[in-house]
Amino acid sequence: MTVNITLPNGRTVNTGTKEGANYFIQDPSGPFEFFSQNLEHVKQVCDRIYHRRNKTPTPQEINEIGLLYTVASQLAENADYDVFAKIPVNEIHVYMEHIKVEIARMTEANSNWARTGALTHYHEQMLLEGLIGLAMQRVPIKLAFEMDFFGTLAMFASAPSTVAVDPAETITMIVANVAISTLVYKEELPSTAKVFAKLESCGMLEQFIRLSVVCPMSSPGVLKCYDQLHACSSFIEKKFTDDQPCGKACKEILGRSSLNRHPVVGKLRMIASFTNWIEKRADLPKEMRDGYRYCRKCNKMEHSPEFQRSLQKCSRCKSAWYCSRECQVGDWKAHKPFCRAVTSKASKVMRFNEQSVHDFIKDNYITILEEIVKVSSATGKKKGELLLELDFFDSSKYGRGAPALQTPPKFKIADSKGYFEGSRPNEPDWFYKHIDRKCYDGNVPMFVRGLKDTYNRLTDSHLLVLVRPPDNQGFGVYRMQLQSSTTKNHMFSQRTIDAATKAIEDEDFDPLTSLFGEGSDDTQRLREALGGPPDEATLDAVRAMLNMNFGGSF
Repeated sequence: MTVNITLPNGRTVNTGTKEGANYFIQDPSGPFEFFSQNLEHVKQVCDRIYHRRNKTPTPQEINEIGLLYTVASQLAENADYDVFAKIPVNEIHVYMEHIKVEIARMTEANSNWARTGALTHYHEQMLLEGLIGLAMQRVPIKLAFEMDFFGTLAMFASAPSTVAVDPAETITMIVANVAISTLVYKEELPSTAKVFAKLESCGMLEQFIRLSVVCPMSSPGVLKCYDQLHACSSFIEKKFTDDQPCGKACKEILGRSSLNRHPVVGKLRMIASFTNWIEKRADLPKEMRDGYRYCRKCNKMEHSPEFQRSLQKCSRCKSAWYCSRECQVGDWKAHKPFCRAVTSKASKVMRFNEQSVHDFIKDNYITILEEIVKVSSATGKKKGELLLELDFFDSSKYGRGAPALQTPPKFKIADSKGYFEGSRPNEPDWFYKHIDRKCYDGNVPMFVRGLKDTYNRLTDSHLLVLVRPPDNQGFGVYRMQLQSSTTKNHMFSQRTIDAATKAIEDEDFDPLTSLFGEGSDDTQRLREALGGPPDEATLDAVRAMLNMNFGGSF
């Protein structure tokens, strides 16, 4: 919408442009008083509409109200940040107070909103959409928290049981912009974690989660907001359990199969994965709460609490463990290039990312196993020579979801040495080789050393995994292992891969049955998933049931 305003000095400016917005705010003919000068008339028009029986505004009334809302939005979206900050705080305050009052009135007086979740009047849509730009400016954000603006917006969002796409998209973009702005104004706004805490305490974060799946394609800003939320592991630990409003909203969405392909659902799965891990950790001895550790140098690993308690952590990077002083000293030359001092918060985020990868592999074990067998048979490579590549970052323009979080998930099994030897033909597309050569050249040496180091420390039980994290900050390299719940056999050992190969290619399931035990849950799951018949133990149970119910001799 083009808005041309004639200033007292006779100049006409278009606030829909950067030049016009900047000049309008810095008008040399006098102080900025646009909001206070126009609000009284707009209030009168709004009161007139709400107090009459026919609440549909006339075209003239829409123009009178729309001028204020449109100019406020265009100034926030088009003016330079430092220029917008020159608007007197009291001017922005009176405007924000008016918007808050109108949203409260829309919640209470608009029965159609509560019934349908749709905004039927154009001036209401203009009011709400105008907040998207204001949520990118530091002064309106500060004032919004001071006046409990988001508490009012949360009540508005929660009034209808379902919300239409347009208002849902607008509300989620407002919240996302506020969260993203904490990265832009680090010195002037609370930290991202504190902003999420404020949004949660007034109920706005719960509504953001609920509304973020209404739109079929999420905006990049909304997905970026979730990426920031992932990094606030302490906050997630406290506020996303099943008994908390955000945890309940997350659980409700994840329980709806119709949303499985929604890009936001992948983000929520990662949060749920972390909270599940936290709950499981609570029942474990303290020294075992971050998973079973092993010595980085000699690979020694025992499940006993005594051994886990005896391992010593690298005090600098907090991610390497050793069974003795000799192992730590002997490994220092290899470990030193990758040892970086980290904060406790960063350490928790790393554990969060590693646990998410572990849960992904556990949930998709059959699919990964089948792909390993396929690639191994085609290339002649053993499992220890292969790598699993996972991408948890959504780089699509319209928020289609990270490849690893799509349904079905997308991943890659390839020759490990193709990532760190020669011309590195298997190097991921997301390494910026053809986008930012300087960034690529600066980071690839560290990647090659790290991946090669982890590759050289693999044992038969491990699967090498390369991961692009949700925030697209760097990469993760892991040695992952799974154990059978019954026999404790390693699910990625070469023996298991050979047995799966026999089952898939020769329909011979005896090696798998021998590994995981006849009648065990693991054996039944693998047989069913790989297209095999039930084992004898399962058939015997079925026969016994039939004999008991029908008196036969099956």
